[in-house]
Amino acid sequence: MSKPVTVKFSKPSYEALRLRARKANRKLAEYIRESALNGEVVSGHNAETVAIAKNLIGMANNLNQLTKLSHQRGFHETHVYVVDLLRRLKAILGEYRQASYKPKPSSMGRKEDTT
Repeated sequence: MSKPVTVKFSKPSYEALRLRARKANRKLAEYIRESALNGEVVSGHNAETVAIAKNLIGMANNLNQLTKLSHQRGFHETHVYVVDLLRRLKAILGEYRQASYKPKPSSMGRKEDTT
């Protein structure tokens, strides 16, 4: 016994799936079914990236709450908190950029123009 399932894809994802199904010489439904049952889901995020994302989400929530509070009480009472959050956000983004920066190897041992 089979059960019908409806799945929605964006136009680019749908076209990519159709192309892959055609290359595999399968109908789209067959390709999706086989991919789902025989495929493995692999996370592309390491623990450090997940921790940074959680910190950013938490800070964004705090900033939203402080914005609401500033509308209720006045901006000057919450200014110090907002500035501190922005400073922490800048530090986290700086750490994230440093962690994700990977220098490109220069071709043929020559220096590349960085301007």
